[in-house]
Amino acid sequence: MSRHRLWSFIAILLIVPMFAACSGHFTLSTQTALKTSKSVFLKPSSQKTVLVETTNTSDNPNVRFSQLPSILETRGYQLVTDPEEAQFLLQVNVVYCDEQKPGTTADTLVAGGFGGTLGAAAGTAAALQGSSFSTIPILGAAGAVGGLGVSKITEDTVYVCATDVQVTEKTKEMVEQTITSQTNHGGKSLGLSLLGGLFTGRSREGPSVGQVEQGITETRRGKERLHQVRYVASAQKMWLDLEDATPILTNRLEQGIAGLFSEGAR
Repeated sequence: MSRHRLWSFIAILLIVPMFAACSGHFTLSTQTALKTSKSVFLKPSSQKTVLVETTNTSDNPNVRFSQLPSILETRGYQLVTDPEEAQFLLQVNVVYCDEQKPGTTADTLVAGGFGGTLGAAAGTAAALQGSSFSTIPILGAAGAVGGLGVSKITEDTVYVCATDVQVTEKTKEMVEQTITSQTNHGGKSLGLSLLGGLFTGRSREGPSVGQVEQGITETRRGKERLHQVRYVASAQKMWLDLEDATPILTNRLEQGIAGLFSEGAR
């Protein structure tokens, strides 16, 4: 076989699998999705004041909900800094924001629920940890690139961002509520501040994030109602990186969380 024909054959081995791989893993525009662990319904109130507190205990410090207050204002709510003036206390904590891995997909993060466990990180594929191409016969190398190698190059990248959201709303009537918090020994705190305790005069700390080892059930009685839910946003695109994905995920979460305070809840 002549050298020209040999290289033509190698090119075919490279290009054909690439198009086959692209057909299933080639997303040029960013696709986003938002999932929640449960539905939350706030009682309609003429008092439209809200205190917003955001924290971040994830490994991605660039997730900042700076637009969330202004989005709430466009929905007719007044932002306050005094808990005594707030009809609603909105607390949001980022617990994970990184590339999707086994155990940290949108589905598994949502299934964990508010304060739930986070999955373990996955290792790299064993197929990509073998010998270098310089030690593989040329046709074998072409086959490897045309198969696993090309599929990895053209595969979409998915990032997920999980937040635990707690809304405390004041009520006119006495409310008795049973809350079960999932905790782990030595895990990171959700970072929800003691402002929540100012509604009742009691200090209240959020559940922990990490491997779930026990559940703590608390019966609360007072003129407030507590809502806890996990929001998970995902972004998918070919060759997407975390720096570009973070603002997209942040905006998706801000819009979803603000949706709890619909105009119908005036």
